[in-house]
Amino acid sequence: MGLCLVQAVPGRAQSDGQAGSLIDGAVTIADTLTEVQTGIYVLRLTNVSPRDGSFDADFWIWFRWQGSDVRPDQTFELANGVIANRSDTEVINDNGFNYATVRVQGTIYQQFDVQKFPLDDHVLTIDIEDAQYEAANLVYVPDSETELDPKVQVAGWQVGLGRPVTETHVYPTNYGYQSSGEAEARYSRFVVPITLERTSFAPLFKLFWISFLSVILGLLAFKVKSDDLDARFGMGVGSIFAASANAFVISDSLPETTNITLAEQINLIAVGAIFLTVFISIWSLRLRYAGRDEASVSLDNWSLLIIGMGYVLLNAAVMLIELI
Repeated sequence: MGLCLVQAVPGRAQSDGQAGSLIDGAVTIADTLTEVQTGIYVLRLTNVSPRDGSFDADFWIWFRWQGSDVRPDQTFELANGVIANRSDTEVINDNGFNYATVRVQGTIYQQFDVQKFPLDDHVLTIDIEDAQYEAANLVYVPDSETELDPKVQVAGWQVGLGRPVTETHVYPTNYGYQSSGEAEARYSRFVVPITLERTSFAPLFKLFWISFLSVILGLLAFKVKSDDLDARFGMGVGSIFAASANAFVISDSLPETTNITLAEQINLIAVGAIFLTVFISIWSLRLRYAGRDEASVSLDNWSLLIIGMGYVLLNAAVMLIELI
């Protein structure tokens, strides 16, 4: 480590061999390592959107450190988001430590795994990183007082706080600063995990009650004589349209993904079951036209039982496989 200065390069602390050539206003960083105790108190989580891959956070963050070489309260940033608003800071003496607090409101970008939607759990993270000092000069140390406000709520999930950690994040670039002699840049990162856990099957019911009802109506069509065309086929075709419309509701809640989510699998099973009821209704009608009324009734009764049980078992199997 040598004497360093800051230039207009993202996150790089730079070295200059001659003090006389320093740009006016350039900041000199001493050849020291400063440990910064850091903690967060989360006030609110809003606009949690798996579809948009983001959420808004409102929190207080504090720093405790010794020495005058760094100002972490002024140089920190959201590594995985953008700060929309932050309060002014003032450094005070806290038993021989510099102490400063900042209130931050910002948008954080998050990769949501929606494979198990709508029974999906998530771990959101607030990642704090210094925009100016590398890990050789500044290292975060988690403060045990990091907490989540008891009133923090996110609709559909139970919110919890994970254990804050500090890690070294490596960027595979020197940002074009060749004099550093390094091919990468290392920064200390303070990570606060926030857990979102589904606590009931209510989201599943709210999303699929129309789909469930459509399947039931499709099955009840077997109790209508197959030659009563308007009632028999009207119930089946209407059920398919209702289940298909439910697919658009699901897609509006999900980001673009190449995976077939749990919700989509459940809806596909419903559409498949209803399609079978319409196909068998045609078969039953042909038996009626052939004068085989008893065979038509028997086909309807067995189809009601088999398709109904198959629908329930397939849904149970899919949920069991996805949730284990």
